[in-house]
Amino acid sequence: MANKIYGLLIFIFTASVVFAQNAGLKGQIIDKKTKEPLSGAYVHFDDKKGGAITDAFGQYFISNVLPGFYKVKVKYSGYEQFKAEIELTVNSTSKLNIELSEKVESIETVNIYSKANTESETSSRRSEKNAANITNVLSAQAMQRSPDINAANALQRVSAVTLQRNSGSDEAYAIIRGLEPRYNNTLINGVKVASPDPASRFISLSIVPSDLLEKIEVSKSLTPQMEGDAIGGTVNLVFKDAPETQYFKVNGSLGYSAIFFNRKFDEFSHGAVQTKSVTEKFGAGYTAHPGNFSRANLDFVKKNAPLTSLLGFTYGHRYFKNKLGFIIADSYQNQYYGTNSQFNIAQLDSRPGKGYQPVISDVANRTYSTQQLNNGLSAHIDYRFNDKNKIGLDNVFLYTYIAQSRLSIDTSIIGGNGGRVGPGTGAVFNDNRSGIQEQSVENLKLHGTHVLSNHLLFDWAGVYSNAIQKSPDRAQVSTNKLINPDFSSTPDYLYAVSRIWQKSGNKDVSVLANLAYKTGLGKGSSIEIKAGGLYRHSTRYNSQNEYKLRPTPTATGGKSPFIDIYSVDWLVYNVTGSLASDKANYTAYENIAAGYGQVKIALNNFDITGGLRVEGTEQGYDTHPVVLDIRSNAKKTYTDALPSIQLKFKLTDKSNIRASYFKSISRPALYELVPTPTFGESTDVTGNLDVKHSVADNYDIRYELFPKNEEQLFIGAFYKNITNPIEFALTSLVSGQANTSPQNFGTAKVTSAEIVYSKYFGKIGLSGNYTYTYSKISTTKIYTSTDASGGVTSPITAVKLQSRPLQGQTGNVVNVSLLYKNDH
Repeated sequence: MANKIYGLLIFIFTASVVFAQNAGLKGQIIDKKTKEPLSGAYVHFDDKKGGAITDAFGQYFISNVLPGFYKVKVKYSGYEQFKAEIELTVNSTSKLNIELSEKVESIETVNIYSKANTESETSSRRSEKNAANITNVLSAQAMQRSPDINAANALQRVSAVTLQRNSGSDEAYAIIRGLEPRYNNTLINGVKVASPDPASRFISLSIVPSDLLEKIEVSKSLTPQMEGDAIGGTVNLVFKDAPETQYFKVNGSLGYSAIFFNRKFDEFSHGAVQTKSVTEKFGAGYTAHPGNFSRANLDFVKKNAPLTSLLGFTYGHRYFKNKLGFIIADSYQNQYYGTNSQFNIAQLDSRPGKGYQPVISDVANRTYSTQQLNNGLSAHIDYRFNDKNKIGLDNVFLYTYIAQSRLSIDTSIIGGNGGRVGPGTGAVFNDNRSGIQEQSVENLKLHGTHVLSNHLLFDWAGVYSNAIQKSPDRAQVSTNKLINPDFSSTPDYLYAVSRIWQKSGNKDVSVLANLAYKTGLGKGSSIEIKAGGLYRHSTRYNSQNEYKLRPTPTATGGKSPFIDIYSVDWLVYNVTGSLASDKANYTAYENIAAGYGQVKIALNNFDITGGLRVEGTEQGYDTHPVVLDIRSNAKKTYTDALPSIQLKFKLTDKSNIRASYFKSISRPALYELVPTPTFGESTDVTGNLDVKHSVADNYDIRYELFPKNEEQLFIGAFYKNITNPIEFALTSLVSGQANTSPQNFGTAKVTSAEIVYSKYFGKIGLSGNYTYTYSKISTTKIYTSTDASGGVTSPITAVKLQSRPLQGQTGNVVNVSLLYKNDH
């Protein structure tokens, strides 16, 4: 026993001595010219594993290194590589401060493997400064410093960007430069992604966890190599790339939604939601009966504020002498939130002396309680054959589960069941709804980059994108009662129950390739000639099946009072459902073929990038053959030539002036072409095959100043002239439910000014932006009135021209943030 203890003591002593004899290296890396710290520089020893990446202050520390002589190397994109020999001594930490010189890129050759920490704020400012077009970049580092948990939250910190809410009342879709989401597009790693939303071309940004992202790029002007369907701008979500050193990160948080401190969360049984409709369970032609429909999902229970939880991890590494790299990241978010809102129903007031003026006829007070579970998984792997050839595979999977209850009390202000004679009287409807919505998006991209010669670079990609949305068993129960003039009330009676199963899907297959030739022109100037093309085949389908339930009449033909959802009797009104004849069932497709030519000339203090892009589009649909009052199938084609020119004047090393012109388009969503109704929250939409795509001429100017690595000042303005803007026009109003259709309305003009500012005072920073946008469009409106005497019994209508802003246009946008950085 004594020998064992003695041996153990020797081992501990020896290990302690060895550990104590280790050495270390620390220091700071700065720009040789500006003396600014460089964040994200990679410091390592030659032919040795390990190393360090500099923090926000340019500082690094490498510990537990055996004493001896080492070759130190530093890599940082845009700078010359640093090499030095240093001796590390026993029991000490040596200090090595390094100044890096900015790299002057070779104008004679092309290269592809300059690698840096592109997640830093310094890298984002450099990208904005060097970009050929007008761009804003939001780095992963900026998102980490903020409380933003998804891409939608984070985007609000970009100038001229606001968010439109989705059906779950969460911020979801980007409004860029005051233009609604239809005028913008969303990319994943540079390529458009399929959308699970049947009513749009874009994904909900709220389902993209911010901790999966390397950066977000918002392009406000387009070069010929970029897809042309973006009038407002393009949002490119860049997911994490394989790191140069081993990387591991875990994050988590807990919290509550403050709204549920003032009211309860309305919960229903998720297990009672039937994932398959009666038709799917028992086959077409089956006669449904009342027992086929669950009830617990219409039983709403009050619950105290539920706990919100977030958890994520990221791991990446490189192997085989840095040839093979991979990274995997997962993020889980379980959130609870709610909204309180009021929905007003309007109609023409036909009461004597009211002159048929618009009046609110019903007021619905609505409370929403929503659980949203997001799970995002991102994986990347790449292989470097040599310094001239690299291939990679990216896979992004996004999943969201939304369970929402909506409790609505609808009070008639005028008219109604029995009439309203004063405040607190008249018909009162309770419309309570439960629903679950699942969305999934998978995007798989295989890509490669190849240096064919000293002047020639070729890159390619093949992308498969699949998006699905399921809304099984959306259930709504409506009850009503009448409050009499003496404030006595009838019992609640069952009015109607509806059950809807809906499913939609979108698949995209894309192939693209680019070939670039670069050579010098002498005296520090160069020219790059680039050409490429893209082909995309996209398909979409929508399937819907609705069952309508009605109360069982009493023996005398009346209604039984509504006590609760479990005791009420109902009958199935349409026993076979609507699947066989529902107008909302359709398939649609879109084929896009595009090619471009682009030239970039870089002089000492002036860059010019320009060229032409041509895009051909074919769109079509097939709907249910039973629907006889519409065209059951149709297609349309069109071609657009989209010129672009970008000018950049380099005033100093820290400032630019940019000016640009580009032509772009906005295609209608596929569902907007199908002449069948799609049911919404309060508005139904019927498609219009004759609606034309929008075409815009876009003009931009911007002054840029980059005082320090993480600081900026942008002042800019733009003007857009949009031909055939797509606006929704009211076609009918039935029982307060509006039916609209997409239409073209002449020409719209949009002007704007914006300013962006960020400044750090030590560790404390101030960031803000302001955008003013003015838009004008003239459309025809129907005005209703009486004659001069007011004595007519029917309205007089007249068509007049009205000038107004574009639908969904945001006039003023302000965002101010107080920041703290301590990235040690």
